[in-house]
Amino acid sequence: MDTLLTLGLNLVSLSLTIISTVVFIQNSYSQKMSRYFTACQILIINWIVCHIFDIFTTNLSVKIILSNIGYFSVCTIGTVFLIFALHYTKSATVKSKIFKSAVFLPSTILFLLKITDPIFHLFFKSYQSNEVIGGNGFYITVAYNYLLLIISVCLMVGKNIKSFKENFPQILLISLSAIIPITFNLISLLDVFSIRYDFTPVSFSITSLLIFLAVYKYEFITIPPLTVKYLMSSINEGIIVTNQKHKITYINDAVKKAFNFDDSILHKDCITAFMRIAEITNSDISKFSDLLNKNSGSLDVSVSENKYFEISKMPVCNEKRTVSEIFVFYDVSTYYMLNKKLSEKNQELTKANTQLAKMNVIEKRLAVEKEQTRIAQELHDSVGHSLVSIMTLLKLSLIDKNNSNENTKKALQASELLLNDVRKCVVGIKTDTKSSISARIQDFICNYNSGNSCIEFTEMGEEKSYHGFASDTIFSVVREAVTNSIRHGNANKIEVILKFSENCIRLYIIDDGTGCDKIVPDFGLKGMKEKINSIGGNIEFSSLPGNGFSVKAYIPVEVINYD
Repeated sequence: MDTLLTLGLNLVSLSLTIISTVVFIQNSYSQKMSRYFTACQILIINWIVCHIFDIFTTNLSVKIILSNIGYFSVCTIGTVFLIFALHYTKSATVKSKIFKSAVFLPSTILFLLKITDPIFHLFFKSYQSNEVIGGNGFYITVAYNYLLLIISVCLMVGKNIKSFKENFPQILLISLSAIIPITFNLISLLDVFSIRYDFTPVSFSITSLLIFLAVYKYEFITIPPLTVKYLMSSINEGIIVTNQKHKITYINDAVKKAFNFDDSILHKDCITAFMRIAEITNSDISKFSDLLNKNSGSLDVSVSENKYFEISKMPVCNEKRTVSEIFVFYDVSTYYMLNKKLSEKNQELTKANTQLAKMNVIEKRLAVEKEQTRIAQELHDSVGHSLVSIMTLLKLSLIDKNNSNENTKKALQASELLLNDVRKCVVGIKTDTKSSISARIQDFICNYNSGNSCIEFTEMGEEKSYHGFASDTIFSVVREAVTNSIRHGNANKIEVILKFSENCIRLYIIDDGTGCDKIVPDFGLKGMKEKINSIGGNIEFSSLPGNGFSVKAYIPVEVINYD
């Protein structure tokens, strides 16, 4: 009965150890830590296998050979477990080759004592097929291994003790991993139960299993699986996770919804999923193959006219080994839609630029026409007036022989002024706006008074410097109005009244000419109105047949900035 119980416990322990070893190797995030934990598991497996064969062997020589093979595990497991614990705690000590040599030296000496025991008898006092009595070497080996086990457990507990509440399951499992083998060993040494077989290998397999649970379950999956699933499903980006063999281990709801996947895709090769994506998006499967063959990269796919994804591949590496691959599906529809709108806006802008170019051509033509109109207006105002004046003076010189030289001289002066005005008109030069308006009008009247015409000028108020902005306009209007009165109205008397105030300038020009019953604005009247309007003023014309012609202009001063 004891034999069957021992065999059953050993076989169960062996199975659990093998399973936990395989799972740990596949999921370990540290290659070195995985290596040493695997070494611990292999030592335990070796120990249990030798123990199982030892149960059914009665030949002493075979027992000694099995004992030597099994005790290789016994002598070295404590040292290997300590190095595993140092990797778990990420201690810098484990990188020292001197340290490794120092901790392996006692294990080597103890193993040499074991295999030379038939000669020196330093490990066992007695080793018979039916009775084994431990010696100094045996107890030193037990003490050394348990010392290293306790140190290892303390290091691993110490790593988690800072967050005791969060890491309590780990602390409990790691603590039990030390308590259980010590308890089993004490029971065996003290012979508490009348069982003739050693359960120490089984206890160490339980220790290994507890360490596996503490490190794997609570270290690798620090967030519960349901929480991971909830978090991954709630994000907008699609996620596909594969393992080392490119099998899909996780796919979130965003990818399922976008490409009509379900959980049946799990554990299948990722190329299967991407072939379906290529079919849905009408994409070239070779692009996906290129992405899968690369270490990392990205590509864009179009699900519909308004739905676009960028698929990025990111490897998850453990030192020199890729342990997983993550494919992230970024929804870039907004970017594509903005690009589309931008393209449309660019097309509209191109059309607008074309229209603007046409408008610029039209504007240039209008500018040319405006300049031509300006020159024509200036020529009309200056040349027309001056020619009338010159003609009048020349006629007087023919009629009045006594004053012929004086009239001819005035005609010559008027010709010079006319030439100067034409030059100014052509190049667009304006008279100084700060010159006195009254002085300019008086000079003009002085040169113009001749023959039968009499021009009187009256100034009211005080002319200030800020009135100078209207100098050119008022002078041009006075000149045009006087010329019209003499040429068209045959006026003998013309009154020019200029009134200055702080807020405005008022201009009155009244003649006693023939007048008219209906005023039809010609080039001259239109020019006067445009000029007055251009500086914010207004002008009125009035006339009656036989009662002359009058001009009244109002120019506000407040519309001009005097700074």
